[in-house]
Amino acid sequence: MPDSYFDHEQALDFDDYANQLLEQGLQESPAHLHGGICGLLVAAPLEPDHCLAALCQALQLDIRGELAGSSLQLILATTKAMADDQFEFHLFLPDDETEIEQRINALADWCRGFLAGYAMAVTDPGADGLGDEVAEILKDVSAIAEVGMDNEIDDEEAESSYFELTEFLRFATLNLAQDALQMDEAE
Repeated sequence: MPDSYFDHEQALDFDDYANQLLEQGLQESPAHLHGGICGLLVAAPLEPDHCLAALCQALQLDIRGELAGSSLQLILATTKAMADDQFEFHLFLPDDETEIEQRINALADWCRGFLAGYAMAVTDPGADGLGDEVAEILKDVSAIAEVGMDNEIDDEEAESSYFELTEFLRFATLNLAQDALQMDEAE
């Protein structure tokens, strides 16, 4: 996983984004916000400004100033990556140099954000019921949101499990995004 998110010209670094959150007095993880963005986008594709407003509402945050600009950049990059047929989409998580326990906690934060964003988007009165595949994915995301570091496994096994979970979430998100795109195009 690269230490910055998407295009190299306007890369968004995880740690820099975390610092922007702290400067604005927010204790949220960048992973949590990215999960929220992804949940919103796969449930109801939104324009970036609307997505930012919905994100603030879903996660009960007040995002403004430089942080709002960075968040819009993250929304645009995420939207672009989800639509890319080369599977360039990745979860916005700490880099591989970060302790495995912190990365596992960030992954759980990402899942909690995803669920909050998704729930926010489907509370729309016009939203359809969940299909079986969507319900199963949400159940899995909910289970992953509860993960923590198991002290009885070694770091190599933890790394392997972490990688498998991130790949599962990446492709589950892409599948949901493609379904949402197809539904949007059909309307």
